[in-house]
Amino acid sequence: MKEGKANILIIDDISSNIFALENLLMTENRTFFKATSGDEGLKLALSKPVDLIILDVQMPEMDGFEVANMLKSNKRTKDIPILFASAELKEQKNMLKGLEEGAIDYLFKPLDPEITKAKVNMLIRLELQRKEMVEINSALEKSAILINNCLDIICTIDAETFKFEAFNVAMTNVLGYSSEEITSQSLLFFLQESDREFIKNLKKSDSNTGSFEIQIICKDSSIKWLQWNIVVKGGKWFSNARDITERKKKDDEIIRLNQDLHENIQQLENANKELESFSYSVSHDLRAPLRSINNYAQMLEDAFAAQMDEKSTRLLGNIKRNAFRMDTLIDDLLAFSRLGRKPVQKQSINMNDLVQHVYADMQGTFKGEFVLPALPDIDADYNLLKQVVVNLLSNAIKYSGKIEEPRIEVGYTKNPNAVVYYIKDNGAGFDMEYSDKLFGVFQRLHSTKEFEGTGVGLAIVKRIVEKHGGTIWAEAKVGEGATFYFSLPAPV
Repeated sequence: MKEGKANILIIDDISSNIFALENLLMTENRTFFKATSGDEGLKLALSKPVDLIILDVQMPEMDGFEVANMLKSNKRTKDIPILFASAELKEQKNMLKGLEEGAIDYLFKPLDPEITKAKVNMLIRLELQRKEMVEINSALEKSAILINNCLDIICTIDAETFKFEAFNVAMTNVLGYSSEEITSQSLLFFLQESDREFIKNLKKSDSNTGSFEIQIICKDSSIKWLQWNIVVKGGKWFSNARDITERKKKDDEIIRLNQDLHENIQQLENANKELESFSYSVSHDLRAPLRSINNYAQMLEDAFAAQMDEKSTRLLGNIKRNAFRMDTLIDDLLAFSRLGRKPVQKQSINMNDLVQHVYADMQGTFKGEFVLPALPDIDADYNLLKQVVVNLLSNAIKYSGKIEEPRIEVGYTKNPNAVVYYIKDNGAGFDMEYSDKLFGVFQRLHSTKEFEGTGVGLAIVKRIVEKHGGTIWAEAKVGEGATFYFSLPAPV
C-alpha cells in the first residue's frame, strides 16, 4: 500500500542525531520539521500539521517525558503518536514511564535502521488511517444530520419482504407512527389494496430504478400522497419519498377550475351566439319600423307642408329627429357589441398621419385653432385606433363648439412602458365628481338639448383601449374644457 504524504517532527538537542534520522527516514512523500529543544518542539507541534513525533528522552531544561506530557494535555496535539528515542539502558521502569506519558513505542540508540524504518512506517500508516477514519466519520455525521433534517422520507426497504430496514425522522413525522411501529410492518401495511398490488407487481420488474405516486394511510387514518423514487441494488430498495398531498389538492383544484372555465367559456360562446342573433334582430327588425316612421313623416311633410301650422311642422321635425337619433343609437350599440369579438390586429401606425386624416374629415365642422405636434408611432389595430381618435376628436369639437375661440390640442407623454396620448379642448368641460360615469354605456354628463349624442361613444373608446392593454381617463373643469388621456403599450 502506497504511503500518503506525512509530516514528521524530530525533537533532539543534538543536531547530528536529527540529521541521521532524517537521512534514514527520508522518502519523497515525507516532510520533516526539526527542533533542538523541548520548547521549540512544542511550538512546532502546535503550529504545523504533524503526523508523527520522534522525541529524544534526555534533553537539557525540558526532557522528553515533560514534552510528551504537555503534548498529550493539549487538545490540538493529544492524538499525535510519539516515538521515544533513548540511549539509556532498556530498563523497564523508564519504558513504563514513557508509555505512561503517551508514547507509542521506543527507539533505542544506537538505532537499528531496519527496526527504526519499520516502526516509523507502521506508525505513520496507522496515523494516516486514523485521520482518514476521522474524516469519514465526520462526513457520515454530517450526512446523518442532513438526512434527518430532510423533510422527504429517506429509507431502505427489503425488496423481497418490503420491510423497512432504515429510515429518517421524516418517516415518523409524515406517517405519525413510532419507529418501532414502522419497523414491525412492511410497506404494504400502509397502502390501500389497489396500491398493494401495484407494489407487488413492481417487485417483478427488471428495472433498477423506479418512480411512482401512491397513497399512504397514516396512523390518524388520514391519507397522504407520496411521490417515490427508488434504486434497486443488492436486494434493497434505496428510496426517497416526498409528501405531495398539497400539490395533489392544488392539481385537483386546477382541474376543477379548468372544468368551470370550460363551462364558462361554453356559456360565453352561447351568450355570444345569442348576442349575434340579437344584433341581427336589432339590425333588421328594429330598423324596419324606424325606416317606416321616417318615410311616413317625410311623406306627410311633402304632402301637407303648405297646410301645416308652426306647431305641426315642429312636431313632425321632432319625429324625424328622434327616428334618426334612434337609428344612430342602434349603430352605436351594434358597434359596441361587436368590439368584444373583433380581434386586435396590430401594426405600426404613424399617429400624425392618422390624426390629420381624421381631422381633415371633420375640419368643416370646426372653426377654431387645432394644435398637432409631432407624435410618436405606436403598435395598434389601425381601424380600432382610428375609431378612438374619431370619437375623442368629435367630442372635443362638439363640446367646444359653443365658445368664441375654440382650441383643440393633441399631444403625448412617454414612459418606459407606455405612450400616453391626449386630446384637450377648452369647451364645456364637466364636473369631476361624476367622472366615474363618463365611460359607461348610456352615461351622459350633459343633456341632449345641450349637446347631441347617444352616450355610447366613450364606452366604445374605453373598450378599444383596454383591448390593446391600455387605460383611459379624463381631467376637466366646468366651463374650462376637458382633457382625455389614453395609454397604449410602448412599441417593443
